Parts: sequence; structure tokens; C-alpha cells
Amino acid sequence: MKGYMQIEYMKKSSTVFGWDNNDFQALLKSCKNDEAIKITLEYLNNKNIKILEAGCGLGRVVKYLNDLGYKNVSGIEINKDSVNFLNNNYPELNIIYGDILDLKYKDNSFDVVLSYGVVEHFYDGPDKPLKSLYNVLCSGGIAIITVPSFNKLRKIKYYLRFLDFRKYNFIRRIFKKNLLNKNKSNLGYFIEPEYGKFFEYRFTKKQFEDICKNAGFEIVKSLPIAHVDGFYHEVSKNLVKFNNWEFKISIVSNFLNNFFKKIPFFHNHMHMCILKKN
Repeated sequence: MKGYMQIEYMKKSSTVFGWDNNDFQALLKSCKNDEAIKITLEYLNNKNIKILEAGCGLGRVVKYLNDLGYKNVSGIEINKDSVNFLNNNYPELNIIYGDILDLKYKDNSFDVVLSYGVVEHFYDGPDKPLKSLYNVLCSGGIAIITVPSFNKLRKIKYYLRFLDFRKYNFIRRIFKKNLLNKNKSNLGYFIEPEYGKFFEYRFTKKQFEDICKNAGFEIVKSLPIAHVDGFYHEVSKNLVKFNNWEFKISIVSNFLNNFFKKIPFFHNHMHMCILKKN
């Protein structure tokens, strides 16, 4: 993956990923062991249902579901280069360029809406994109949404951040280092990164559940996922390796990961909510 770029569009600010097209096959392969996709498949019990992935990136999930025989899978993506790549190389996939805040679908168009790690990237918060997804979902339909978790370990590290003297601007002035600009928001969510360009919000379990309820959804299930991912980001990148969109976990890190998983929302990278529109 090339990284990400910050762009302005439709008078809204959002982080937009710049995908590397050469990663497509590795991304597609990663779907088989992806916890979020495994859980999602439990709710896709009919190959004819209409499914939308909102913020589909390089289209790995749309392609994966299409290959599994789901006949009505659509994707929408704000990165025009990614959409062009998919339209040119996989014309059988129904993927269009567009903004989640301005969906071109009619209300009540889809039986299932999927959005993995997308709504947290809107600087004005996840409320409007979630409401937009709610509108295109049929009554009785299911939405499966994941966002980064402000888990227990991240809270501990956040409250201990005062020990990192490298971030104090008066010290940086002494050593003639560039001063840091702290990200600020009135929404009350943790911002990642704390300094520099906005990338995403991270939410406590209660915060995101309340956000989903405020958008009109009923919460069917709320659970922590992506624990190995969380171990990699928050504990050690030496004990867990990430290469070609796969995690390689050592015996020690596997033991520690399974041990801490017993504490709900301790080190999970992501929070998944299974939602229903009544």
C-alpha cells in the first residue's frame, strides 16, 4: 500500500487511501483468513441478496464475494484511480466512483451494507456517513461496520503519554526540532495521530455503540476483532511480522495474544458492530 493522502472533496475532509494496484492479489488472498469477513459470511445466507460495500478500496471484498457466488454485490469508492483499475481489469465487478456522503442509490436499495474501517476517516465524524448507509439499507436489512477501537491498552498508553518528553514543544525548542501541532476536535473522540495530519478517529465501545444507535440502527452484536493486528500495532512489531498483507505471529506473541484476548476490548485493533434497520 502506498500510504494515504488527505484530500478535500464535496466540502468535506476525509482521509483517502492511495492503494498500490500490485497488491490486489495479496489483498484478495487475505480475505480467506480475515476475521471480519468470516463473521460477515455468517450473515450472508442467500447468494441473491443485494450487498453494498461502502468504501471498497481496491475491491478485494467485492471480488471475493463475487467469486463465492454472490450475484448482486456492489462497491463504491472515492479513490478514482482504484475504481479505474477495477473497472479496466475486472469489468464483471459492479464498482463505481462516488462519495459515501452523496450515495447515488435510492433509499432501501440493499439487503446488506458493509463498511470496513471507513467511517472513522471523516473529519466531521462518523454520524453523516452512517446515516447515509442507513438510508440505502432496506428495512430489516443488516449493516456490518468496523472502526478502530480505543481499547484498554490504548487508553493506558494515552494516559502515560506525558512520559514521552520528545513531544513537549519547549524541549523541542531547546534542541531546535520542529514544533508539533496537536490535532483538536470538539467531537470527544481520540484522534490518531495525536500530532500532525488527521488520519482517523478511534472510539471506545460505548462511543461507537451510541453513534450507531443515534444513526437509527439496532445493535445486533458488538464485538472486538483484529487482535493480532492490535498486538502488532500496540505491543511489538518484532514479535508479529506483517508482510504481503499477512501477519506472521511467533509462539510467544500467539500465547500473549490469546491470553490478553480474555480481557474484552483490551488490545483489539478494530471494533465490529452488526446492525439492523427496523
